[in-house]
Amino acid sequence: MDELEFRRRLLAQPQNKDNELLEYAQQNPERMSLVNELKSLDKELHLAMNVSVPENLADKIILRQSMSDDTSANTQPLKRSPNRPWYLALVASVALVFTFALYQLNSPILSIGEHALAHVYHEIDSLEAQDRLDMATVNARLAELGGQFSALPGEVTFVRFCRFKGQKSLHLVFNSQFGPMTVFIVPTNNQYLGNDYFSDLRFAGRISHFPKGDAILIAAAQAPIDEYQSRINQSLQWL
Repeated sequence: MDELEFRRRLLAQPQNKDNELLEYAQQNPERMSLVNELKSLDKELHLAMNVSVPENLADKIILRQSMSDDTSANTQPLKRSPNRPWYLALVASVALVFTFALYQLNSPILSIGEHALAHVYHEIDSLEAQDRLDMATVNARLAELGGQFSALPGEVTFVRFCRFKGQKSLHLVFNSQFGPMTVFIVPTNNQYLGNDYFSDLRFAGRISHFPKGDAILIAAAQAPIDEYQSRINQSLQWL
């Protein structure tokens, strides 16, 4: 499990009691703090949603809306009663919080580009790896994902399976005259991952789409990424 997978699973299920997730959280005080914070927020949300609704509340709201519509032609704004029942405001607030929470949980936490950049930063030490891996070693792993390389633009110094957006993928690094470059090979079954280009102040990236998977290249911001991505595209074959 990596940091991104941990946060996704925790956000989706704050009360998750999975042993793997809890063991990973216990390795770092900040992770445990996040676990406790999200559990507390989840309990507060459930308590708010369990507030008993007064009898005939729906009828009262409909009647109030009807009265508001009937007076909408009046040039004077409709004044709210200072004695409005407290539960109307509470229900509205809870509905707003619940809607916002559902939106957050169902919307993508990170775009593909953001995810790729975060993955690189999370494993930034991979850029300093000094292993010398031959193409047979790389292809032995890539074959498990249904692909192979005929060559790469530089010497491979790092290769490892990873989880990319929940999908088993291959993370590799090779050297170039512009510094180490990262490549993610992600099986996608012809599902479009997202925008082809992304960047921040330090890195730039590009996604190439294939029928069975995508190749994501990340390099120093000033590197000629199109040139290197083209060489990778020519080398990558799907079996």
